[in-house]
Amino acid sequence: MKVAAVAGLLLISVASINAATDRIVCYFGSWATYRIGNGKYDVESINPNLCTHIVYTFVGLDTKGNVKILDSWLDISLGGYSRFIQLKQRNPNVKLMVAIGGWNEGSASYSTMANSDLLRAVFVESAVAFVKRYGFDGFDVDWEYPTLRGGSVDDRVGFVKLLRDLRARFDQEGLLLSIATAATADYLRSAYDVPEINKYVHFVNLMAYDLHAYWDAQTGANAPMYPNSWETGYTSSMLNVDACVKAWLGAGLDPSKLVLGVPVYGHTFKLSSTSDTRIGAPTIGPGDAGPYTLEPGTLSYLEICEKLAAGGYTKAFSSVQQVPYAYSGNQWISYDDVNSIAIKVQYAKRMNLGGIMVWSIESDDARGICGEGQHPITSAVYREVFGTVAPTPGTTTTTAKTTTTTTSTARPITTTTTQRPLTTTTTMYRTTTTTTTARPTQKLVCPASGFLRDPNNCAQFYQCYPGLPIQENWLLRCPSGLYFDPTANVCTYLFNTDCTV
Repeated sequence: MKVAAVAGLLLISVASINAATDRIVCYFGSWATYRIGNGKYDVESINPNLCTHIVYTFVGLDTKGNVKILDSWLDISLGGYSRFIQLKQRNPNVKLMVAIGGWNEGSASYSTMANSDLLRAVFVESAVAFVKRYGFDGFDVDWEYPTLRGGSVDDRVGFVKLLRDLRARFDQEGLLLSIATAATADYLRSAYDVPEINKYVHFVNLMAYDLHAYWDAQTGANAPMYPNSWETGYTSSMLNVDACVKAWLGAGLDPSKLVLGVPVYGHTFKLSSTSDTRIGAPTIGPGDAGPYTLEPGTLSYLEICEKLAAGGYTKAFSSVQQVPYAYSGNQWISYDDVNSIAIKVQYAKRMNLGGIMVWSIESDDARGICGEGQHPITSAVYREVFGTVAPTPGTTTTTAKTTTTTTSTARPITTTTTQRPLTTTTTMYRTTTTTTTARPTQKLVCPASGFLRDPNNCAQFYQCYPGLPIQENWLLRCPSGLYFDPTANVCTYLFNTDCTV
């Protein structure tokens, strides 16, 4: 009897060591409310029981050091913030945060602010006031990236000063502080002083995806668990989840603060030859854009699962990299499904990481259109983390740490591929609510990513992709009485624009 009791206690003890992964951080791309058809995703589409933390994206930074609302029409006029905070009515335990930054914001203004004692102090007070005014529980800093993209060599120190000052002030108000960071080891030398960061943040959301995409000029996995056999070079050997996690832990981050990011989207490629469909096959550019995200080279999980459900694609799985891929004709897709997501969560538990981050929930199949249930990717994360199915929307629960243990898989030899550019998932900010089918009277070509005002109608503008001819379904219309201002990329009143009606 004593032996059995001791054995039972030992099992509980061992299980508790592997139970650190109890945080699920879900980012919400608020711009998805402007998508059409099945891709439209509002605040009310969120199941707040699937996540322990939900992060509303994004706000920005003005030149005076203040937090800046990027889409006042959506966030304020349409009640985006207030509706988001109301998610607590469906789950009082969920922590609701707001993120500043993202890819579109760049680095220059953040560098200037962080390296100025005055601007940094202004920003800290602005962040506290903003979070308290709208009712958020915390603030996520997604500066992409210190020292890079217009940043300064001083940013590595300035970033730590910023986090130090934020944490000191946030502790006074009982607010959470997290950051979203690039994942690979090269950033640890240029951008991130990990031991110092470890002192000030509650957790780090590691963006362990975008590790391969069409810029490699060959097919590759968006978020491979391990490297391929040929990836043995300095750069290519770090382009996998295992290497990213070990680099951050080895640099001094507490495992309980590391939240492993998993993608709810895939990268797409256009094959050079339809007969060569392997990982590492030559490509000639990004794959076709999807009907909802409208971004060549990237598809949401919803767009992927709809394509696969419609047939015509061959699905495959890399036993080395532990991720699926699919191809049809000259289109090749790297993505994660419920099985590869489960592998990533099990890995996080073996490594005693602090949780899983989901980028991002609006890309999931919210309605269960593909037959895997609602939010299949996010639900798989919850199921693997907590060992149970998430409560249905409208019910509440207090999540407990899982006590499941898993066996480790042997890691293959580390390796190498083409160096990736400094990019992460591109985010889009739209400022309208309806679409139109009107055509411009002249042929337009996008000069750059972002938005392009209709030269024949100031109340209309296009979602734009560099070098591509304007397409009819990219046309968007401002709300009645408002006009598109190309300098601020917002719909505003006529007197705020250079438009002549």
